[in-house]
Amino acid sequence: MLKQVRRTLIHQLWDKYRSQSVQTQLIEKGLKHKGIQKFTLDHFAIIDLPGPHTGISHLNQLFSAIGYIVQGRDYLPDKQNDFLWMTECDSLHSPATEVLPQVVVADFRLDELPLTIRKIIEKYAAKTRPSPVPEAQKLAGRAYLGDEAAANNLYSLITHYLSGRDWPLPTINEFHTVQAFNELLAWVLVFGRTPNHFTLSVHLLDHFSDLNAFHAFIETEVELPLNQDGGVIKGGPSVGIAQGSTAGMPKTIPLADGSIQLPTDFVEFVWRYPCYPSVKPVLWEDYFTGFVAQHADRVIESLYGDQ
Repeated sequence: MLKQVRRTLIHQLWDKYRSQSVQTQLIEKGLKHKGIQKFTLDHFAIIDLPGPHTGISHLNQLFSAIGYIVQGRDYLPDKQNDFLWMTECDSLHSPATEVLPQVVVADFRLDELPLTIRKIIEKYAAKTRPSPVPEAQKLAGRAYLGDEAAANNLYSLITHYLSGRDWPLPTINEFHTVQAFNELLAWVLVFGRTPNHFTLSVHLLDHFSDLNAFHAFIETEVELPLNQDGGVIKGGPSVGIAQGSTAGMPKTIPLADGSIQLPTDFVEFVWRYPCYPSVKPVLWEDYFTGFVAQHADRVIESLYGDQ
């Protein structure tokens, strides 16, 4: 039952994301023109405000309840941003093309924020609904024993919690105050806990020889701009992973007393290198499966308005 819950949940999050992401739709259309009907998702990310009912601990416990396990964690000091990544509990020995995407969950360190910023964040985090973790854990226990009704309720509970911002919209002044110190935190204040990007596993596509070739396809055939921060490609064989992403496309976003221009999403691309180059990789564990903080730091800047 729990396997079905997490698969249904991830598919729902992906379907909602792709329906709202013009970039994703253009990329899918471009891939179909090349005869690529199916691709594998590598990971997606959800960032939350820190608070009594919000944050990385709550997200971790929710995904743990449906059968995800923590694989690693790191910190982005420039953004005061803690993050960890999780994968399906049975992914290690599964074919790489059949594993659900990893989930990256994150929040921010309140004690490293200036008092002015901290007060704004605490104000809105305090207005969130109660954490669903205790109820989710109870339902997960029943679903594990085969209770279909509990499984359905668990899916609905988590879906509702991950639907975005459940606190009021900030004012333009509050947004710009936070943005001047931490642009990523300002983005989360506006949009809340919802996937800010999904990532394609380019290394699992037969049509591209490397990430450079895929980027050429994105720029010349799909005609989308790429994130230039830290170089178009972040990483490479020496660290086990190469990453790139589209530049976010600003849209008009309403706030409490006006509107701003801010990207809502972007699409990331990864090339994961095999752990043992002399052996043909097949399973998920045959590839490097972690992340490099300094590269993730640059990729997430696709959400900034100046991209």
